[in-house]
This record gives sequence, C-alpha cells and structure tokens, in this order.
Amino acid sequence: MRCVSRLTLLVSVLTCVATGAVAQTQLVIVSGLGGAPKYSAEFAVLSHTLAQAARDRAAIPDSAIMWFSEKSAVNSPWYRGISRRENVERAFATLAERPDSNAQLVVVLIGHGSGEGAETRISLPGADLTAADFARMLSRFGQRPVAFINLTSASGDMAQILAAPSRVVMTATKSAFERNESQFARFFVDAFARDGADADKDGRVSLLEAFRFAEAETKRFYENEGRLATEHAQLADEGQLARRFYLAAGGPGGGGAGASDARFSALYADRFALDEQIQALKKRKAGMNADAYERELERLLISLALKTREIRKLERGS
Repeated sequence: MRCVSRLTLLVSVLTCVATGAVAQTQLVIVSGLGGAPKYSAEFAVLSHTLAQAARDRAAIPDSAIMWFSEKSAVNSPWYRGISRRENVERAFATLAERPDSNAQLVVVLIGHGSGEGAETRISLPGADLTAADFARMLSRFGQRPVAFINLTSASGDMAQILAAPSRVVMTATKSAFERNESQFARFFVDAFARDGADADKDGRVSLLEAFRFAEAETKRFYENEGRLATEHAQLADEGQLARRFYLAAGGPGGGGAGASDARFSALYADRFALDEQIQALKKRKAGMNADAYERELERLLISLALKTREIRKLERGS
C-alpha cells in the first residue's frame, strides 16, 4: 500500500509540474467542395469551429491559423483564400521554408474524398489534391513534427501513403470504399471545441485523445441510430507521437529559451524518452514481479518529474 501511495503522489506531482510548453503550432484547414448547399454549410461550420477552438481554447494566434475554403470568407480572421490547389501548395511551400525547425504543422482536410491509393483525393474547386501531392509537399518538412488529419470520406488509403517518422496521420475511414458522409469529422472537431476528450485531465487534448474520443462517439452514433457503421477511423503513428502531440500554442521557451535552444531540445528529447520507457514498462507489467514493476515505475516517474521541472525552470528563465 505504501508503494501504491507513493506512486499516486508521484503522478500528482507530475500533473502539477507538467510543462505547458509545446512546439509552435501552425494550423492549416482545407475545406473542399460541398457539392450541395447542405454540405458546403457543414464543412464551413466545422472549419470555423475548429479554428475558433484552436484560438480560444488552445491559444493559437490568428496569424498561425490558415483556412482555405470553398467560398470566400473575408470576414473570418482565418480565411486565407479559396481552397484551390495552387493556394494550398503555396501555403505549404511558405511554411516549409520557415527556419523554425521545432515548429509543428497540423493539417486538417474537411470535405468529400474519393479515389484509391496514391490517387486518393479531396474534392476542391478546380484541380483536386491527391495523396501523392500531399506526400510531395510534406517531404519538404523533413523531421519536423507534422499531423495530417484527413476527415473526408474515402480517406483511408492516405494513411499508409503518408505515414512517416515524426508524423501523425489520421483518416476518417479505413479504405476508399467507405464513401458516406463522415461522422468522425464532427466528433473530432468536438474533441477540441467541447469538454470531454481530455482523458488524462492534464488540461490539454492530445491528438490521441481526440482520436479516441471521436472514434468512441462515432461508434455510439451508429449504435444509437441503429445503423451499420460505414466508417472506421485509422491512426498511423510510427513514433507514437500522437499521445504527446497537442493542438496548442506556445513554443519552446518562454522567458529565455528560444525555439532553437539546444539545451531545451535536449531536455525535451530526454523527457520523451522517459515517457516511452514508462509506456514500454506498462506493457511488460503482466510478466514482471509486482515489486520489481513498482520500483522501476517509481524510478522512471521520479526521473520524469525532475526532467519536467528542469524544463519548467528553463521556460521561466530561472
């Protein structure tokens, strides 16, 4: 009991000292052709709701949110142009040229999708953008953290094509044959716009938490409607980045630590490595002696708490 109490205390300490700093976030929302007034309106509302949640709940500045929409929305602080292929490509090129190697990019596609394999696409005004196009554009970001979230119908094939280290890829469906309107899309947006998705109660919603929330709500929707589920979301995350990837503002360093600060980057790398060790240990729990497991977990949690405290001190410039 003493060991359990100590571990509970450690978890509480970790919650209290956990750093709120994350890499600078650039959010790009691309909403495509509706094909009918009903869908055009739905896609615009989803895009606006996500952008507003990013600003109001995640503190991402308006200047870091780019929304490309089917129709002009000049009254929106996030509107950056019609969602034509050339406009989106230009935005990606501009972001890829920025010098901040720690900045993270979140791309969200909202609309209708079609096609298979590398030709999986989002329907846009004019020429569409395909999985092959996005793979080419994202290759310019190197090892920078990227989240590519395709909330369109028939989006499943993009997961395998775009999966890569330092990248989270999420699709609303598991294949090109799931072509019905995506319910997952609105629940994913809800994960950031409403309460309920923050499973670990740390005050933030990770991409993994948003995925699990939307997945559960989508399943509940079909069950309540008495309908066979026609979409099954996927998460491709080679580096298990989704659980520590947040839609949040900030940036490495406040009060003295710059975004390219080598010391800050090293501390974060150490913290992520400890987090990975904890997750790996939990997977081995069933085959371990209980006392040995608790001792090792305690050691790792203490190390994680100390590393987090170092990061917090560096953020404050103290």
